[in-house]
Amino acid sequence: MKWFICVFLTLVCLAPCIALAGGGKEGGSVTRTSYLAERGTIVSPEEVLIDSYIASIDFGYPKPLSSLLGVSLYSGHRQLSIDGQEEIIQIGIQGGKKDFGDLPPMNLAFVIDHSGSMADANKLDWVKDAFDIFIEQVRDVDYVSLVIFNSDAWVVFPATKMDSRRNRMKFQRAVHSIQATGSTNIRAGLLLGCLEVVKNLNREYVNRVMFLSDGCDTCGNTHYDILELAKQFCAEGVTISTIGVGSSFDLELMVDMADVGGGSSRFISDREEMEKTFGSELDRMVVPLARNVEMTLEFLLDVEVLDTWGYENRRSGDTIRYFLPTLHHGDYETILVQIWVPQQRYTGTADLVRFSVQYEDAYGNRYWSEPHILQTNFVEMPYPVTGFTDGRVLQSGTILHFAQNLKKIGDLCNSGASNVNIERALAITLKTKKELVNAKMRLDYERFDDEIRVLDRYLEILGRELNLAEYMVSEITRDVEMAPMVLERPLPNHLKNLCREIGLDLKQKGRGVVAFCGFASQGNSSQSMVELLSDMVFNEIGRISALTLVEHYSLTAILEEKGFSQSDLTDKLNALAVGRSLAADYIMTGSVIETANTYIVFSRLLNVKTGEVESAAQVIVARS
Repeated sequence: MKWFICVFLTLVCLAPCIALAGGGKEGGSVTRTSYLAERGTIVSPEEVLIDSYIASIDFGYPKPLSSLLGVSLYSGHRQLSIDGQEEIIQIGIQGGKKDFGDLPPMNLAFVIDHSGSMADANKLDWVKDAFDIFIEQVRDVDYVSLVIFNSDAWVVFPATKMDSRRNRMKFQRAVHSIQATGSTNIRAGLLLGCLEVVKNLNREYVNRVMFLSDGCDTCGNTHYDILELAKQFCAEGVTISTIGVGSSFDLELMVDMADVGGGSSRFISDREEMEKTFGSELDRMVVPLARNVEMTLEFLLDVEVLDTWGYENRRSGDTIRYFLPTLHHGDYETILVQIWVPQQRYTGTADLVRFSVQYEDAYGNRYWSEPHILQTNFVEMPYPVTGFTDGRVLQSGTILHFAQNLKKIGDLCNSGASNVNIERALAITLKTKKELVNAKMRLDYERFDDEIRVLDRYLEILGRELNLAEYMVSEITRDVEMAPMVLERPLPNHLKNLCREIGLDLKQKGRGVVAFCGFASQGNSSQSMVELLSDMVFNEIGRISALTLVEHYSLTAILEEKGFSQSDLTDKLNALAVGRSLAADYIMTGSVIETANTYIVFSRLLNVKTGEVESAAQVIVARS
């Protein structure tokens, strides 16, 4: 683990000092950020690898029905202002999945770091428990070997066909004999693992090294030396997947080893995730599904591309081309594009982007997908709704803003810890926390708890550096009220915008049965708004001919049967239970929440079959 570096700025009087994490990239996701924040350290900007934050989320993309991979396109909003507005485009790639028994035979070498640091937090015990799960699903046709390394490397279980219970037990005993000691020689472990796979190299098999480490090379090997070795064996048909454990592994090296080795990389922070990786999700790490995946994103309107994340890409005019060397069996991949849509001349529906993909299967056959078109709707009002509507983009966009703002906070603390910089960092931290709390509420989702804890810790660190009293820091931490995007707008216009957003969203769903449960009030003075809004949305849904609305008396009967009030349906699980009882495809609920200065008004559209929040349209209205 890198030592924390403290940056001091000495002025005429003693100025604040902020502890910043060192400059490497070993751990760029929230796992390492949380680890550092708990130790009073703000992550440095170069350690915030935005791609790893986005890649950590399983968005539940639809499974492909007939092709090897499926493509889904999402935008953050259903309507954009003709005056210009920022937008997020999300592209989901989902690999197909077969039963484990139907996968091609495997020739696997597990290379396990057993240096002294693997004893911390019982990480080596996670590995042993995970292999107990793996050994129960390995097949008679599969070859398995086990290499361990610290300052040197050893084969503790040579490549063996797992065609007997005796061989499985021998492998299990070898795993449980591993003890943590010594330093870390990554190159030695990788070399020995690759040589074990070479013993049974077979084009009909998946020939893969699974490389697991929790640290950095401490034996003088350079990144170049290690990556050249990975390239050499990949060219010979041995691919490499990497697993980083804990929070202090060399993220840059592990990602690059997987990239040049034709495999995938995964970062694991707990025992449960380790057991999934070696159990139900092993195929996502091991079995290639498609290779040389070439993706093309064309903008059909004149937009400014602010940035994009996900894969190696090349921009030319109104086109971005992405390249993914390998998509694994059952795996999912995400591309995000942040754009500015400038002023438009006309309102109404317009094509925004076109996306196409081509790839090879495991046998070298080439496939092309039909182009996918994503549309948007332009309206005359600035910022029609507050925040993202689409459920998946609400997750990805919120995490994107979180990571971007971590960089800004790190920059401010890195550029000289003056009071002005720390105050700006504190303001960004609080604004980011409010966005996360709001997204968590709308999604009824625990996913953002770790990020919120990081920001609470940041508020404490920054407040302490500003010499704020403890009660002041506590008050700042409790402030989660978001400000309206547009202050001077009549309430009816806000509600019309929300209804239009909901209607446009539902039109995208095609045919289906919708149970609309109305809006629930969480306050005393908003009941008339709730009744008005419920009527407006009911009428909006009724105009969509492809949708069938559940009769009100059927909904009332189910609520009475289950003993639910309307406010109980703000709980996602309760709403889904009602939706299933009504045989609905979607169930929509809504809330009006009173805060000190605003009304927060949002709907939530749930897919009853998948349990996903499909959308969560919102407006925030000033009480004045």
